[in-house]
Amino acid sequence: MTHDNTAFSGHPHIVDGPWTREARQKAVDEEILEAFIEYFGRAMKFRRWSPWHDLPLEEMKEYGDRLSEDTINIVEGFLGVEEYIGDYVLAGLEMFRNNRTRRNFQLQWGAEEMKHGIGWELFLIHSGVRTPEQVHDYLKKVTDHRWDPKNHKGLDTPLGVAVYAMAQERATYYNYENVRLRIREEYGLSAKPTAEEKARGKEVGAAEICRVIGVDEVAHHAMFLKMVQIHLKYFPEETLDMIHEVFGNFMMPALRLIPNRKAFIRSIIRTKLQTADTQRDVVENPIFRALGLADDKAFNVAMQEAKLLPEGLGPEHVTLGKNGKFVIAASPA
Repeated sequence: MTHDNTAFSGHPHIVDGPWTREARQKAVDEEILEAFIEYFGRAMKFRRWSPWHDLPLEEMKEYGDRLSEDTINIVEGFLGVEEYIGDYVLAGLEMFRNNRTRRNFQLQWGAEEMKHGIGWELFLIHSGVRTPEQVHDYLKKVTDHRWDPKNHKGLDTPLGVAVYAMAQERATYYNYENVRLRIREEYGLSAKPTAEEKARGKEVGAAEICRVIGVDEVAHHAMFLKMVQIHLKYFPEETLDMIHEVFGNFMMPALRLIPNRKAFIRSIIRTKLQTADTQRDVVENPIFRALGLADDKAFNVAMQEAKLLPEGLGPEHVTLGKNGKFVIAASPA
């Protein structure tokens, strides 16, 4: 921890008076509302799509016999995980009943996630790899079990929900993007979209569902990341401790509940879709960098340094360096 004679500026929610817990929470709530308004506007302008109306379903049928068994097992597992959206949303609505912004974001997030399960269902049926009856039976088995947030560390607090979802959405995007590349390879296509695909604005067949869902997942990750960045500004010690707790016990949701979990996990292992190394390299380390830290070592330094910060200092007095050291200004800018 070092001291400086100047402080950084540019925080619109700096308060006059002491930084009580109530003042910090008020600033957090105001900034999250601003972030949600921007998120919602972009969602309405750039990410409006319907799984029933905007996907190349006939092409999925044409190319369906080229899909490998591992790809099919993985997508079926994705369907199972996404179909617990009702439980995910319900848990959040109960937690955020008295927090209007987080409640409204939970509703919007759920509406967007609803499309993903439908998309994977259409993928399986129109690719001809599962019959409608098989999918119906699979979805019935999903409803036989209820997902419980108690199965994941941190999901009993609003901050923990944001931290967990920040990591989970990024991991999900990575998985979907890699399946998109697998599908293109199995279709006999190049990794990058062809000129024809670019011209029409859609990738071929099932690659398109991976693409549009992936775009949603990136947007979701960015929103949850923004929430965590806001909390880190006003509650550095609590936020860093929560990241440590969630990352140390991270597990994708509902993996133990999905009906085809054994086949899904075997295919994940065979394809090396998700490993401890990828979780570190493509999920955790990019998040650390987005939070202003160089790497996991800097994160560990920051977590310990945060415990030494003097009480009563706000973001106009404190800034976090890439090395994990906090810089304390002698006076606010």
